[in-house]
Amino acid sequence: MKDAHARLNITEKDWPRMEVLLKSVLDKHDVAEKEQQELMEIVGSTKADIVTAPQLNMFSCICCN
Repeated sequence: MKDAHARLNITEKDWPRMEVLLKSVLDKHDVAEKEQQELMEIVGSTKADIVTAPQLNMFSCICCN
């Protein structure tokens, strides 16, 4: 999982958006709430391997880090 996402520069800020999009797709396909929760737990357990890009703030930049 980590290797597959390493070059995608996914940040902590991206994660909630992915959760919203995934929930939307599951709802669209009438996936039951229990199964949605189970899937979200499984996906959540992989977060550390997926969210690998450093979070930049107004006091940091790519050239200085």
